[in-house]
Amino acid sequence: MADKLTKVNLPKADCRNIYFVNNDDLFGGKEITNAPTYISRDFKLVLRVTHTNQSNIRTQTKKTFGFSKKITFLQAVRQVSAHREELLKKLIEGKHKEERVRIPTLKQAWNDYVDMKKNQLSANTLVSYTTFMNKWILSKTSLANTPIDKITTKQLQKVVNEILEQGKSPRTAKSVKETMRPLFKQYLLQGIIKLNPADLLQIPKFNNEVSIDLPEEKVKELYEILYNYPIEPFRSIFIWLSHGRRQNEILSLQWQDINFDNNTYTIRFENNKVRKPMTYRLTSELQSTLEKIGVKEDGFIFHAQKDKSKKMSKDTVRNHWNKVLEQLGIKIRMHDLRHLIGGTLVSSGKTLEQVASVLGHTSTSVTKRYSKVRQEVAAESLDEFFKRVRE
Repeated sequence: MADKLTKVNLPKADCRNIYFVNNDDLFGGKEITNAPTYISRDFKLVLRVTHTNQSNIRTQTKKTFGFSKKITFLQAVRQVSAHREELLKKLIEGKHKEERVRIPTLKQAWNDYVDMKKNQLSANTLVSYTTFMNKWILSKTSLANTPIDKITTKQLQKVVNEILEQGKSPRTAKSVKETMRPLFKQYLLQGIIKLNPADLLQIPKFNNEVSIDLPEEKVKELYEILYNYPIEPFRSIFIWLSHGRRQNEILSLQWQDINFDNNTYTIRFENNKVRKPMTYRLTSELQSTLEKIGVKEDGFIFHAQKDKSKKMSKDTVRNHWNKVLEQLGIKIRMHDLRHLIGGTLVSSGKTLEQVASVLGHTSTSVTKRYSKVRQEVAAESLDEFFKRVRE
C-alpha cells in the first residue's frame, strides 16, 4: 500500500517538493502550512526531484528520510532541503538509477546496530544484549540469515514462547522486545520496512518491582560486616557499593575523577548507563577510604592486584563478597545493595527524585537542570539511610 503524502509548505523553510508521510492522518488538509515544534511520534519526509532535459524528456526520483520525534520539524525539513541539489545532480547524471537499498539480514542488521550504539550504550549493556541475542535469536540460522524486511511478529513471538516454555521468567522473554524494537526502528524510519514486527509481541504481565525481603536486623548486620571487613581494598569497595554505585562504576574510577577541592567525584559517561558524566558528593566515609588506600595522582583507584595499570576484575571482588555472605548466612547479589537503598529510602518517605539522585537514575535533561541540587539531595538521603541501618 502506497504511503499517503501531504505537501509541506512552511513559511520559514525551503519546502519545494517535500512531503510528510501522513498515513495516520496526523495532519488534515492538502498542505502543512503550520506545524508544532515537535511531532508527537517518529516521522518520515519524502523529497521528490524532477528534471526535464533538452529533448523535453522528464525524469523524476524521490528519497525518503526518517526522523526521530526528538528533532524539531523545522530542523528535519531543512535537513531534507539540503539534499535537494545532491539528488538533482544524481538525477541529471543518471546515477539515481544505480542506487539500491541494502536489505541486511537480521545478523548483519544486529552487527550494524551494535556498531552504531557502541558510544551510546555502556559496554556492560551491549555485552548483555549481545549475549542474549546470540543465545536466543542469532543461534537460529533461519532467523539470523533472514532479511530484516521478511522478519515477522510470528517468528519473534515463537522465540518469546520458547523462552517461557523453558521455564524462564517473563522478564527474560521481555528482552526479545527490548532488543528487537530499537533495531527495527531505524529501518522503519528509513522506509525499508513498513511495520516494526517487535511492536506487537505479547509478553505475560509480571511485577517489575524489585524488593529485597530482609529483616531490618539482617540489613544492619550486613552493613556492620561490610564496614568492618578486615581486608583492603575490598572493605573500601563495599563502602562505595553502599553509596549506591554500581560495581563497574567503582572499579572504573580513576584518581583523576576525584575532586578533593569540591569534595565530589565523577562517574565518566562511558562507565554509566545514562551515558552522561554523573557527579556526586564525596562523603567523609568515601574520602576516608581513599586516604586509607593512599591518594595518588593518576591510575585506577581499585586496580588489579598483579597489574596496577588495569582495573580490578569483578571476579576478584565477588570472591570477597561470597565471604561476606557466608558470614551473614544469606544469599543476595552485590547489586542488591542498590535495591536495599532504594527500598529503604522509599519506605521512609523519600521522593522518587531523591532516590533517583542516590542511584543515578535520571534522564540527561534532569542531569543538566539539577546537577548541583542532585549532589546535595543524594548526600542528604544517604546520610539518613545510614543512620537507619547502622545505628
